[in-house]
Amino acid sequence: MITDYASLQAAIADYLGRSDLTTQIQTFINQGESRIYRNLRVAAMEKALSLTIGANGTAAVPADYMEMREAYLLDANSVPYQPLERATPFWVRQNFNATNNTGDAYYCAREGSNFIFAPWQGADTNIGGIYYARLPALSASNTSNWLTTINPDLIMVAAMLEASTYLADTTAVQYWDARFQSVLQDVQDADKRERLSGSPPVMRRG
Repeated sequence: MITDYASLQAAIADYLGRSDLTTQIQTFINQGESRIYRNLRVAAMEKALSLTIGANGTAAVPADYMEMREAYLLDANSVPYQPLERATPFWVRQNFNATNNTGDAYYCAREGSNFIFAPWQGADTNIGGIYYARLPALSASNTSNWLTTINPDLIMVAAMLEASTYLADTTAVQYWDARFQSVLQDVQDADKRERLSGSPPVMRRG
């Protein structure tokens, strides 16, 4: 039974029937996590966004950032009052400059390691929202996360796909790739069902 990093490594070794890949198995797990985070977007990966628009209308992208879900301006009481629309850096630079930066920000773009916002009034503005984050990798010092506790089959098949690639076993690669896609879709579908459970989503005025 997979419950943590150690039991995950043991399960992979059992599936492989190899006792000489201890170091490599750690790499398979790390690569498997990367594969998962490139393909999956679920609630367990969501994290609160908290930024302040500072100098030149920019704010640093969080180190664990993967993808934005939503972003909005916060008032003095940290209450959301205006959603931000994504745009390209070129469009922002083309349409906003020091002569027309008036009013609250409406647009957000990513430019390298920073977000840029426009219009920008020259004063600090707080931003809230939700983004998808890559969680800390499994390791000897970080022995469990949502993968081992909720979806151990997903990290297992992802690691086995990486192991099969390492061993250049094309038949196994095909098998584990199909298993990975199937389990990945199951996890994504379960998350979607949860988001829509309870009562139908309702659009409210105000």
